[in-house]
Amino acid sequence: MRLKLWIVISGLLAISLLNVACATGSYQDNNLYHGKINDRMTLMSTQYEGPLRNPVIVIHGLLGAKITGKDGKTVWGHFSPAQMASGKHFPALAHPMKKGVPLPQLKNETYPSGLLEQSEVRILGLQFFLGNYEILLNSLKNAGYVPEQNGLLPNKHFPSLFVFYYDWRRDISENAAELDRFIKQKKEMLRKQYRAMYGKDYNIQFDLVGHSMGGLVARYYLRYGGKVLPDQLQKLPKPDWSGAKNVDKVIVIGTPNAGYADTLLEMRNGLRLVSGSPAYPPALLGTFLSYYEMLPAPEMGLVREKGTGRVIDLYDLNTWIKYKWGLADPEQDKWLIRFLPGIKTAKERREIALDHLRKSLIKAKLFREAISSGTDDAPQDVSLWLIAGNSVETNAGLEVDKNGEITVSERASGDGKITFASSCQDNRAGGVWYPYMVSPIKWKAVYPVPGGHMGIMNSSFFDAILRHILLDIRNPEEHPAQKKGISAAP
Repeated sequence: MRLKLWIVISGLLAISLLNVACATGSYQDNNLYHGKINDRMTLMSTQYEGPLRNPVIVIHGLLGAKITGKDGKTVWGHFSPAQMASGKHFPALAHPMKKGVPLPQLKNETYPSGLLEQSEVRILGLQFFLGNYEILLNSLKNAGYVPEQNGLLPNKHFPSLFVFYYDWRRDISENAAELDRFIKQKKEMLRKQYRAMYGKDYNIQFDLVGHSMGGLVARYYLRYGGKVLPDQLQKLPKPDWSGAKNVDKVIVIGTPNAGYADTLLEMRNGLRLVSGSPAYPPALLGTFLSYYEMLPAPEMGLVREKGTGRVIDLYDLNTWIKYKWGLADPEQDKWLIRFLPGIKTAKERREIALDHLRKSLIKAKLFREAISSGTDDAPQDVSLWLIAGNSVETNAGLEVDKNGEITVSERASGDGKITFASSCQDNRAGGVWYPYMVSPIKWKAVYPVPGGHMGIMNSSFFDAILRHILLDIRNPEEHPAQKKGISAAP
C-alpha cells in the first residue's frame, strides 16, 4: 500500500516538475500565453517621442460617434428601451430630406460631438456602460501614444494620438473631405511644434486606424483625398491618391470592403441594438446615406431572387419600389410624418422619400466604383493592413421572395456583422474559386483574429498585432524623417 502511494506521489511530483520546466523555457512547453512582455526594446519603443514615429488617427465605424442636437441633448449615445420605443428623437437623428436638393447641401442642427467610447444604457432606472472604442484607445495609449484631448503627459511635448469623429449618417466621401481638413490641421500644428523643438521642418505623415466603416473612410481618402462624389451617375476619374501624401500606413479593422448583408436586412426589418430591444425603423435607417454605401457589393452576387437565382440590382430604384424596402415602403409613412412635419400629404412625403432614396443609390453606386478598383497604381510608400474576425457565423448570402421578404441563404466566417471575405474583399465569394485569396486590394498583411465586431479589439492577439504593425514595421529608406538624418533619439 505504501509503495503504491509512493508511486502516485512520485508521479505527481514528476508532473509538477515537468510543468515548472515547461514554464521556464522548456522545448516541451505547450502552454498558451496571453499578452506581450514589456522587455527593454518594447519599453524603448513605447517611450519614444519624435519624428521617426508617425502620429496615429483613429477613425470609428458606423454608429461610433455621439450625435448631439441644437439643445445640447444627446440624439445618439444614450440608450433606453423607453427612449427607443417612443421614437421622439428619431426626427432629429434622421438625415434631412428635401426634393431636388443635392445631398451635401442637406443639413440640420445636429452634429457629431465626440467618440462613443462607451454606450450609456438605462434599463428600469439602472445605468450601465458598455465598452466601445475605449478598448482601442487604451491599446494605443499603452503603446506609448499620447492622446490629444487629455492634456500632455509628463515629459511629453506634443500629442501623437488623434481621434477623428464624424457624422456616420452622411456620405462616406463627405466624411473623407472632413478627414482631409482634420489631417491638414493636425499636420500644421505638429509641424510648428517639431520646428520649435528640432529647428527644422518635417514632412509629417500619419498612420490611420479605421474600424468598420472608418476603414472605408480611410481607403476612400487615400484614393481621392477631400474630393466629394458627384451627385449624378458619371464615369469617375482615376484615383489621384492625393490623400496618400499624408499617410504612411492604413490599418483597417473589421471593415466591410465588399459590403455586408445586415445593411439590407436592417433597412427591411429595422435595427435592434440588442436582442429584444425596440427597433429603429427602416424609414429612419433609409435616410442614412452610409447604409447604402455598405450594401453587399454587386460583384459578390450574394443577394438573389428566390426561385430564379437572379442577382438583384440593389442600386436600381425600381428594385426598392418593387419590394417595398425602407423609404419605398408605403407603411413607413407613419414615420415620414414625423421626419417631414411640414409636408401635408402622404403622396408628397413619398415623392420626397423616393427622391432621397434615388440620390442615395446614385452615391452608393459611385462609391462602390470608387472603392472597388485595384490598387496597382497606389504609391509604393503607403501600406494597407487588415485585421478581421473569422470566428463567428455571419450573414453572407440573402434570398428575396416576390413579396420582398429577405431570408439568409448563406452564412460564412466573420465577426458576426462583417464576413472575413468582405473584409478582405475576396472576389472568390462571387466568382471563380481559387485555393487562395483573390482581392483587388494589395494588402501588406492580413491577420485573422477571433472575436465579435467590437470584440476583435478586446484581445491580447489584437493588441500584439496592432503594436507590431505600428511600432516594429518600418522601411527606413522610405520614411521622410529618416531621409533627413534624424537619430533614433532626437
